[in-house]
Amino acid sequence: MAVALALIAGALPLSFRAEAEVPPPPPVNGDYLVDKETGHPFRVRFNPARHFALGVGAAFQPLSDEPITPTLQLDLDFTFRAVFKYGEGLGRVLWQIDHTVLSGWTWPLERLAEGVPAMDVVGYSVSLHRHDEGPRIVLPTSPPASIPFPFDIGLEAEVVRVFVPGVFPESTGALGPLPMLRVGVLRAAAFLDPWRSEEIGHSFEIGLGARYDVDFIARSKAGSVSDSRKVHRIAPMTAASLRFRLQTDDGLMALDLRGDFIPHWTTEQTWKIMALGRARIERTLLAINDEPIVFVLDAGYRRSPESELVKAMNDLRVTLGLTFNIQIPEP
Repeated sequence: MAVALALIAGALPLSFRAEAEVPPPPPVNGDYLVDKETGHPFRVRFNPARHFALGVGAAFQPLSDEPITPTLQLDLDFTFRAVFKYGEGLGRVLWQIDHTVLSGWTWPLERLAEGVPAMDVVGYSVSLHRHDEGPRIVLPTSPPASIPFPFDIGLEAEVVRVFVPGVFPESTGALGPLPMLRVGVLRAAAFLDPWRSEEIGHSFEIGLGARYDVDFIARSKAGSVSDSRKVHRIAPMTAASLRFRLQTDDGLMALDLRGDFIPHWTTEQTWKIMALGRARIERTLLAINDEPIVFVLDAGYRRSPESELVKAMNDLRVTLGLTFNIQIPEP
């Protein structure tokens, strides 16, 4: 009996240690874990570029002459990423295609012109990024020659973007700030990626393209945009851009940095320079019924050039907020 009790006593710590050393269950379908007690799967991996998102935050304008007071910002984002892979070895090719539909932000409490709130909303944009394991340039010589090409390649385009600033530019005369809005009619560019990462959501894009924007500038402080002076801005393959994207493997954090330098010709018969910049950091805090709530730090800079009616304007917007992301199932 004593021997049996000793064996049982010696086995108990081993069983406790064995239970403590049991590794967590593997993910289900790569995105879920299973609760050991209830058997219920819960999501631990997310796709930061495949969702319908609603957000709320506080926005600031540090460069404004007005006191730095926060205003309410509402966000809407409908984006979905598709990934296609085919081939093996040096013939393996990966396409990452990101679509964005009717997305942007608005300040509902800032209605400076005819009841229209400040906003920046895009109708549709797409980015196509192609990664090749063995990129080459083929020269049609006799015989044909093949040389290495150390870049991934891609295309991007955007159709209809409406921007109403939170602070209007000052007139060149004594009329004070003049109401305005800018419509980005079309933007298209090709880019090279020297990073050539195989990871989804990782890229360093050097782009060059064309764009067409139209400014509608009221002729007086109390004037309407419908009765305005139109300034057309055309960048004929002179719009340069840099973009850096990074995300964690589990999709809990994402970083997107972008800068645009845009020399362009205007209908005022002169060349001007417009500049844009944006930095966005997203961090998933928790998930409710497998739908993530994300903390967002978003900053946007815009330099609008002077025209015959208004002076140049430097506009900086910084936003802190939360978004509720409804994940779009992958096919």
